[in-house]
Amino acid sequence: MPAEVQSPKESGLPDGPPSHGDRAEARLLEPVATVVRGGYRLFLAVLIASALALLTGTKLSQMWGGRYVCAESRSEFSGDGFTRLFRPHAGVEVMTRPSYCTDHADGAQQLFDFLGGFPSWLLVLGILFLLNRLIQGASREGVFTTRTAKQLRVVGWWLLLGCLVAEVVEAGAHAALLATLAQDYTFTADSWLGTWQAPYALVFTALGILTFARVMRAGVAMREDLEGTV
Repeated sequence: MPAEVQSPKESGLPDGPPSHGDRAEARLLEPVATVVRGGYRLFLAVLIASALALLTGTKLSQMWGGRYVCAESRSEFSGDGFTRLFRPHAGVEVMTRPSYCTDHADGAQQLFDFLGGFPSWLLVLGILFLLNRLIQGASREGVFTTRTAKQLRVVGWWLLLGCLVAEVVEAGAHAALLATLAQDYTFTADSWLGTWQAPYALVFTALGILTFARVMRAGVAMREDLEGTV
C-alpha cells in the first residue's frame, strides 16, 4: 500500500508563506522602536502629571503657565557696567540680552506664555504618536508594505507643517508677551518676523522622510509586481 500523504499541519510544515510581520522584519525597527515606545509613554506620563498638578495647584503647574512669566529680548547690547562686572580680557566686549519677568501676570500674559511653548510640545506628542502607530503596524503586518509607506508619509507631513506652524505661533506669542512687559517694545509684523527663526533642521528632516516614503512606496510596488509574476 502506498504511504499515506500527510497534511502540512500533521507533517509540521507551514501551511502558507511566512508572515510579513515576522521577527526578522520586526528587528529592523530597532533601536528606534524601543526609543519611541519609551519616549511616548514617558511623554504621556509627564502630560498627565502636569495636568494633575495644574488642577491641584502644585509648583509643577508653573511649567504650564502661572503668575510668574518671563520673556527674553532677542536684541543684544553691551555696556561698561557689564565689562567691569564680568571682567573680560583686553579687546573683548561683553554682550547681554535682557529678560523681562513679572510675578503677577494677567490672563493675556499667561496665555502668551503658554502659547510660547505648547505648540512644540504638541508637535513632539504628535510625532511620537504617529511613530508609535507606524511601528506597531509595521511589527504586526511587515515593514515593506503600502500601509507602512503611507504612515511614514503622514509622519513627514506632520513634521514639516507642524514645525513651521509651531514656530510661527510661538514667535507671535513671544513677541506679544514681550510687548506687554517692555515699554519700548511694540507688537508689530516686523517684531513678529524678527522673533521667528526658521527650523531648518526639522524642515530638511521632514523632506528626507517624505522622500524616503516615496522611495519605499515605489519599492513596495516593485515587490508586489515581482511576487505577482512569480
